[in-house]
Amino acid sequence: MKRLLIFYLLIQISNVCIGQDEKIRVPINNLQNQFDLVGQLGETMGRTLTVRGIIVEGPFKGYEGGPNLMVQMINDSSIQRLLQIPVSPYFGEFGDKSLPKLKNGATYLLKVYETGEFVGTPPDAYDEAGVILQTTGFYFRNRLIVISGKKIKPIEWSPANFLEQNALLSGIAKNEMDTAVIQTSKWKLKLIGSRKWADSEIGKLSEVYGKIRQTETTGIYNVENGQSRLVRLNDQLGKTVKLRGKAINLNEYWWFNYRGIDIYVEKMDELPNWTADNHFRPMEITGILEQAEMPDLNQIGMEIIPARKLYYIVRTANWTPISELLSPELLFDDD
Repeated sequence: MKRLLIFYLLIQISNVCIGQDEKIRVPINNLQNQFDLVGQLGETMGRTLTVRGIIVEGPFKGYEGGPNLMVQMINDSSIQRLLQIPVSPYFGEFGDKSLPKLKNGATYLLKVYETGEFVGTPPDAYDEAGVILQTTGFYFRNRLIVISGKKIKPIEWSPANFLEQNALLSGIAKNEMDTAVIQTSKWKLKLIGSRKWADSEIGKLSEVYGKIRQTETTGIYNVENGQSRLVRLNDQLGKTVKLRGKAINLNEYWWFNYRGIDIYVEKMDELPNWTADNHFRPMEITGILEQAEMPDLNQIGMEIIPARKLYYIVRTANWTPISELLSPELLFDDD
């Protein structure tokens, strides 16, 4: 069964940093004649594109609620950076005529164009009105308008999608002579410069992140000095692990979410340089993975003493902040 972990994109980061007092004033008169507005998809807003991805539920608060698309392909280009955008029907409702009926966790091919508008209330207007309203500020929100589409099979990443690019790919761990390998029924990745898999790791689901290079043999690719590891927590019990996910806090309880699985981290809020700002922050946790009976996180905040439940827990942990998670790290098939 697919576990889908939704991480919200609340801030679109520009690759040009401009100070608050150095903002560029752009007149709206003849805007399209003077400027080429580029959306989050990296193309001119209003241009019709074909996208593929997974439908997820947006945050319950704010203006990004409802169906969102976690984009995996733009036209013929595959992407793994986290790109999640709200979707709206071109006409009527989803399920009408050429518009597909959307189901969370399913994959779709959609014809879309990207648009946007300002939402929320400007601070000055909010103060002047003197009326208390729930708002999330005043900002420009983009969205995808769906013209047509259909449900498709889940996308299977292949090294061929990412030649000469960095990518995160998973398969079964094997060794061939002195070389570690990750393999599926369709392709093979040789992990050049990486350690061999231990006997206990062979045959387990594994992954590697690094630059993908073509070889002279069809279906065989190289990754040089990539970052390789096992994927499933159960395969790593009792071992030193390095897990990428997000820290979460609720009612003074801290825990860590790894691919949709909530796990405890021993004395998480006492780790060096830990602050309350780490809530929902992407990070890498290292330590020894064990299991223990811990308070049921689903009962946190209820007017009862939480029951005890078996959880994974990372002992003697350290943490390192990371810039972002990749979309494959939010999707995990735990069959």
